[in-house]
Amino acid sequence: MILLLLTAVTLLTLSGRGFGPLDSVRSAVGSVLAPVGDAASWATRPFSNAWDSAFSHDDLVAANQRLQEENDRLQGQVTQSAIATEQLQELLALVSIPFVGDTPVAHTRVVAGTAGNFGDTVELDKGSDAGIEVGMPVITGRGLIGRVRLVSASRSTVELVTGGGFKVGFLVIGTSAVGVAQGDGDPSRLRGANIDIAQPVTEGQIVVTAGLRGSSFPPNIPIGSIASVRSDDAARQSTVDIDLYASTRDLTYADVVLWKAAN
Repeated sequence: MILLLLTAVTLLTLSGRGFGPLDSVRSAVGSVLAPVGDAASWATRPFSNAWDSAFSHDDLVAANQRLQEENDRLQGQVTQSAIATEQLQELLALVSIPFVGDTPVAHTRVVAGTAGNFGDTVELDKGSDAGIEVGMPVITGRGLIGRVRLVSASRSTVELVTGGGFKVGFLVIGTSAVGVAQGDGDPSRLRGANIDIAQPVTEGQIVVTAGLRGSSFPPNIPIGSIASVRSDDAARQSTVDIDLYASTRDLTYADVVLWKAAN
């Protein structure tokens, strides 16, 4: 035992001092055992990775959820900004509408029927307290969208121009052609009739309210443009399809023209 102990001490001392023969032996042994160590490391690596993955999976899921929430929040901000911009542009378009001239208007907000406005009416947030009366025209910055059907002190119900019961007399700009336009449920188009065939009209011409005596609308409110023309020689009349300038869907703001037809 004493001999083994002395041998061990001697070897440690020589190793510490860099004894050449011993270093050579140790290097040779290391070279022989190195492939064994590499193979063991390669064999155990999948288990090590699986172990790490098992304990880091929850962290990865949590991090992914945080990133998704942040992405959703940013997308929401972009959408809200786009909505605000659209509403601002729509509101600015109502501030100065040249086609109503000096006729006063009541600026209103649509408070019902805004989810696509798939009915024939919408409700506004102002009524008789703002000077609104039944029959008054309702417009946007692009043109006619309807007329007031019902009024209370603080609310108005508007009949949209695209509804089947709505009729409006029109004039084709650049001609003497007049007719009557009526909605048929199409959200972007009216059908015009009773045009004298002797008054030729063509696609693309502008259609405005005629404002004839007894009309419910003042003259020159834009309605739309002629999309197609059909002539009936036997009846001596033409009919047209009119593409509306103003959208009657997804309305958020509207103006009521405070105009009453002369008796």
